[in-house]
Amino acid sequence: MNSPAIAQNLDLTALNTEFEHRDALEIIAWAAEEFGDDLALSSSFGADSAVMLHLAVRVKPDIRVITLDTGFLFPETLAFRDDLARRLGLNLHIYRPVMPADAFLAEHGRMWRSNPDACCAFNKREPFDRAKRELGIRCWLTGIRREQSATRKHAAIAQRDNLGLLKLCPIARWTTKDVHYYLLENDLPYHPLRDQGFLSIGCQPEPGYCTVKVKPGDDPRSGRWAGFDKTECGLHTQDGGSGI
Repeated sequence: MNSPAIAQNLDLTALNTEFEHRDALEIIAWAAEEFGDDLALSSSFGADSAVMLHLAVRVKPDIRVITLDTGFLFPETLAFRDDLARRLGLNLHIYRPVMPADAFLAEHGRMWRSNPDACCAFNKREPFDRAKRELGIRCWLTGIRREQSATRKHAAIAQRDNLGLLKLCPIARWTTKDVHYYLLENDLPYHPLRDQGFLSIGCQPEPGYCTVKVKPGDDPRSGRWAGFDKTECGLHTQDGGSGI
């Protein structure tokens, strides 16, 4: 297996300068050429996840798609995932926490109410880091966009993640309008809950927690962990700390 610290050997400043002038498909094509089968895409199968999935399989049809099933996802998310997997022929790798949801509840109770950072660490960050290690990933793609929230406003296209791997955000510069027209032009769906006001969709272990509807005019991430000083689960922070 190649060294997992591959990003340490790359000039991220130079990459970012270059990628700011490249479109998403060109960035993905560079990654596919550079990393081959050690490239993966992470997807939450959230509100507009079909965009990044479609872009990635256009370049590399067999790209490994890593997704997490925490045991607390909306049923609509699971159906959306399975529909897109069939439609796009996804090479899907579903990872789960070491402890199933019922056992987690029995041992830890409703942790999301008192310590959502710890809940995310157990149910999202650990299985995602395990997936990257087990699959031998050296670079992964994600669909985060600068427009989504204040915490993502200055997101670099090329980053190092908490394991030292290269993380690329090919559609970081895309606007909501860009996303909408790409979906229309390619006959792709939004997540079915988007029309109900859920603009950023993660877990909902119980109503009112972790994912709620977004008020008109608010940024999409405002519907996550409402009432807590938290807008990220940690997959998109360099140290893996609290931070989707």
